Amino acid sequence: MQDLKKLLSFFTIALLCLSNTVVAQNKYEIQDSIFSNTLNEYRKYRVVLPADYYPKSDKKYDVIYVLDGETVVNVVSPTHRLASDWQAIPRCIIVGIDNKFVDGEVMRDRDLLPTHDKRSPLSGGADNYIKFIKEELMSHINKTYATSDYNILFGHSHGGTFAIYSMLKAPNLFSAYITADPSLWWDDRYVTKLAKETLPDLLNLDVKLFISGREGRPYRGMGIEAVENVLKENSPNNLYWKSIAYENETHITILLKTIYDGLKFVYPNFKK
Repeated sequence: MQDLKKLLSFFTIALLCLSNTVVAQNKYEIQDSIFSNTLNEYRKYRVVLPADYYPKSDKKYDVIYVLDGETVVNVVSPTHRLASDWQAIPRCIIVGIDNKFVDGEVMRDRDLLPTHDKRSPLSGGADNYIKFIKEELMSHINKTYATSDYNILFGHSHGGTFAIYSMLKAPNLFSAYITADPSLWWDDRYVTKLAKETLPDLLNLDVKLFISGREGRPYRGMGIEAVENVLKENSPNNLYWKSIAYENETHITILLKTIYDGLKFVYPNFKK
């Protein structure tokens, strides 16, 4: 986790150097928390508002929800800022959902993984996490900020696994899902098997799904190739999806390309 924070900090500094318009982004970040009855605990989150956000305006903004918010927002926010400043995508509200720590131990596996595996004693609470996001966090954000009804979920690694799982379990909760190197190997490729069983019946699924991985052995080892094959054979007509294998990227550096390419995929014909 410490190495991840250091690397993400490096990415943030590099992106900030690309445009003077990004330097002021912290001015628009709000850190807060809500109590979750579902999880029986307080949960921290952070909101990054667009530069042109004005509370009394009638303008509504799409929302990008970011898992592993305390670190991954540091990549998503400046990338989104640059792309929207360059009018490649619309300006959005970003909501980073921070991980919970209990006695110094991160509850990430508990919240993001759909099944329990003895190799990770905390794993298996993804259904509760979906309920928290759907019934508590999203409702709170919609009441507090000028949001549209278009929501995007971004997840990396286990967060990517959670994103695809939530698409299958709570169809149309989000309008689009962007996943970076999802760990679809989890529990003997449980999510891929679930997709094969579930997708043909999701006739009302009207969403976009972007999946990235690393070329070659990692693409197969993470289970991305397998879920790609399932999507080719079983996805309903109204699921607009794309998978891509990047060259010369690591499990961490893939974040940069994924968030930019993913947002471009979600907004293919954006014109300001």
